[in-house]
Amino acid sequence: MKLSTKLIFLVFFSSLIGIMAMSISFYQVSKTFYKTQLQQDIEHRLAAHREIIEEDFTSHTLHHVVVMERRGPESSFIIFDANFRVMDYSYPVDPERLIFYREWVSQVNELSQTQFVETIAHHIPHIWSAVPLKQNNVVVGYLFIDQDTGDFEQAKSKLLFISMIMALFSLLLSAIITIYLSKRWTDPLVKVRNSTREMAKGNFEVRLDAKGNDEIADLMKDTSSMAEQLKEYRDSRQQFLTNVSHDLRTPLTYMKAYAAILMEKTQLEKEAQEHATVIYQEAKRMERLVNDIFQLVKLDEGKYTIDFQEEDLVQLGKEILQKNKVEAENKTIQFTFSSSDPEIVAMVDRERFEQILLNLVTNAIRHTPENGTISLVIEQKPSIISITVHDTGEGIPNENLKHIWDRFYRVEKSRSTKHGGSGLGLAITKQLVALHNGEITVKSKVGEGTIFVIKLPNNMHI
Repeated sequence: MKLSTKLIFLVFFSSLIGIMAMSISFYQVSKTFYKTQLQQDIEHRLAAHREIIEEDFTSHTLHHVVVMERRGPESSFIIFDANFRVMDYSYPVDPERLIFYREWVSQVNELSQTQFVETIAHHIPHIWSAVPLKQNNVVVGYLFIDQDTGDFEQAKSKLLFISMIMALFSLLLSAIITIYLSKRWTDPLVKVRNSTREMAKGNFEVRLDAKGNDEIADLMKDTSSMAEQLKEYRDSRQQFLTNVSHDLRTPLTYMKAYAAILMEKTQLEKEAQEHATVIYQEAKRMERLVNDIFQLVKLDEGKYTIDFQEEDLVQLGKEILQKNKVEAENKTIQFTFSSSDPEIVAMVDRERFEQILLNLVTNAIRHTPENGTISLVIEQKPSIISITVHDTGEGIPNENLKHIWDRFYRVEKSRSTKHGGSGLGLAITKQLVALHNGEITVKSKVGEGTIFVIKLPNNMHI
């Protein structure tokens, strides 16, 4: 999930939770306040009515009080006598409900009582309140009120509507702010991410336009500075390698030439001829190393040209095995070759692709013990052509597989001396495969062997 998406969700849900918590808290506070105020109002009304009636306990006074309490059907006011018979009421009462009223009032005795009674599920309870009427300290009746809380139900609906409007407005405002901030924060981070990916690919021509003085601007400036320094380092390294490769070629050529002449001199002593042979072999090895370095420099500089032509990979594969036949026979290594078709044509640079296959086959020969097997398989599929080089050699430890494409990397440090490898062959191979718009992968298991697979686009079938 993208950072901007996470930010939007975080702000959205935080705002939603905050609004819900605020609305619920406001509702509960309002509900409690309303109940308290209603209870106090009813108790004050009953106390005032009791005071008037006890001073003048006549039917006229009773009726006057009842008329004062005719406020609407949501409120029932009843005057009971000492035996809980109805003396007067504000509105007619259902007989069944009257029974509940009598039972509740009978528990009042000589003390006033107020209680919130649940009469309807999921509804604010009714408030029931009663006070005794006394004459000469004797209870002669009761005043009773059943007050509905419908007013608050209406207020609750309005409160809910207002809360919803506030929630929508707050969420809309949060969304606008979040989108703005996500664009303000994540766009520069995306640019930095893309730039670092380009740098990882070797492209240091990146420049980031940093605006402001915050941490993101500092990051963009530092990234641009890092890209510039890496470019300078790469250019100086390539220039150094180019100069070294060029300067070493001439003396190596002379060394090879004069060593070859000495080897052909029959009048030289045997020991001198052996020394000349060593000089010649080492000069050849150094020449290969210099050529590899020079080739890598050209690849890095993008000056390596690829001349695509139609080539029969089956014929090319057979030629590669034939060129290495003698070396394989010296180690009693058996070559096998197979292809899905007698002829598999692809658009490749013959010289470069021959180098790719030679690198893989000679590398397999180096690391395959005597009596081993090396197989070359070429398969043509609708969209790709795969070339597999499989050996039964010593294999590569799993922790080393990801490093075999690194320059000068060798699984065992002794292999350079033992096998004559420079540690550059696979690095060059991978870049040459990439120039052919293909990819190369490797699988290996110690003691069982290694499998290299090249996949090329089958352009001839598009």
